[in-house]
Amino acid sequence: MKKILALLSFALVFAFSSCIEQNYVTWQGAVVEFQDAVVRTPVAGTANPAYPRITVANTVGSINLQVNLVAAQRTSDETITYKVVPEGTTAVAGTDFAVSGSLVIPANSSFGTLTMNIPNTGAIGGAVDVLLELEGNAQIPASQNYKRVQIRITRPNPPAGS
Repeated sequence: MKKILALLSFALVFAFSSCIEQNYVTWQGAVVEFQDAVVRTPVAGTANPAYPRITVANTVGSINLQVNLVAAQRTSDETITYKVVPEGTTAVAGTDFAVSGSLVIPANSSFGTLTMNIPNTGAIGGAVDVLLELEGNAQIPASQNYKRVQIRITRPNPPAGS
């Protein structure tokens, strides 16, 4: 009798636990975000949204920043725009850096690359900053939390006695 009750109990538990319908909510939106904003710690005291700072030397030539498409991949190229935010920028466009203002996420891809050219301004000392902000396009807005990244360009000090 104990074996029958044990088997019946097991059968009831199995029957009621195996047929539970799961209704998972699936997000259907789309946004773009900087990979560095997702994985790096934001700079303390930055405005909302907080953003990370990436430090590079003025001798680097260029840097590439990965931009993520958080959505289903598109069947055609998506052009994403971005801007330089004056409030977080001390560098001079054309002298300290050059950017185009847009990037392309290729068809059937989840990633695009923003390339910033950094000319060698020589040994003049100090550092300058460039704050970049994704804007997106008509169909794909920028993520409110991960749309900004600041690039700090360091310049070596001039030789002593110059």
